[in-house]
Amino acid sequence: MKQPQHLPEAELDVMLALWQFDAPVRTARILEAVGRHRSWTLPTLKVLLGRLEEKGFVKVTRQGRFTLYQALVSETDYRRRETRTLAGRFFGNSMKNMIAALVQDAELTGQDIAELEELLHKGKGGE
Repeated sequence: MKQPQHLPEAELDVMLALWQFDAPVRTARILEAVGRHRSWTLPTLKVLLGRLEEKGFVKVTRQGRFTLYQALVSETDYRRRETRTLAGRFFGNSMKNMIAALVQDAELTGQDIAELEELLHKGKGGE
């Protein structure tokens, strides 16, 4: 199934919790991780995990009496896709325009600007 460009907030919260784990994880661990921000019940979490499985974001396996969940899409890949979508929707696919808007709208410190300059320098092959 084709993965959507954007996950709803609740499903993204589940993915953010899943990305904390390197190995397949039980529902209770996911609920604990999500519970820092949400007060969901186990049935609510299972519905969201089912949706994520249908969308191809999560792999579900059975291990004895336990169900294990694992992210199929990496956090890095998802962030890149979301960034490209944001740039396309609001900035005419121009990363330069997107970064310029972020810089103009944000209250950046001198340290923030220095770090951004360093990242840009590294991005164009400099050291």
